[in-house]
Amino acid sequence: MFKFFLLSAATLALSACSGNGADANVDKDGNGVIDAQKRVAAMDNDAFIPMRAGLWETNFVFSDINVPTLGKTEKQQIMDKMSKRTSSQSCLTDGEAKKPAADFFVGNGAEKCVYEAFDVSGQNVRMKLSCSMDSMGRVDTELTGIMGKTEFNYDSKVEVRLPIVGKVAMQGKASGKYMGDCPAS
Repeated sequence: MFKFFLLSAATLALSACSGNGADANVDKDGNGVIDAQKRVAAMDNDAFIPMRAGLWETNFVFSDINVPTLGKTEKQQIMDKMSKRTSSQSCLTDGEAKKPAADFFVGNGAEKCVYEAFDVSGQNVRMKLSCSMDSMGRVDTELTGIMGKTEFNYDSKVEVRLPIVGKVAMQGKASGKYMGDCPAS
């Protein structure tokens, strides 16, 4: 799903031819990066809101896109595709529900995602995620919103860095909802 949006943006762009850092409680060495080891330590100290294990549906709706190389018509074509709700489903095991991987919040198609920041205050969450997409480029995502055991709602800011095209900036909403038990495999 995520790659579909990125490919659409890249195709149209080619045819028409970027807080305060990491939470101080988590970033103990002050280098501004929350790596996997720091994230695990923080979650072990209740810096993460556990989610319910099972089937989750995640929805994305983008409300704005900025591609410097696009004209009005091309931008509108992309927005027409991206303004429609798209969803993906994934199952969280008991272990994953306690500590979901960063790619869970970005959707299908994102790979090698890491948390760069993860700040929690009550049910308010701010995450910064960075994902590589092999030869396609890199995706940086910031999610800010409310997270609970059975649902989450975030404002999202996404910056995609694509070869040749450059930086594509998008804004929208991301939401997730627990759907029940995972289907038997």
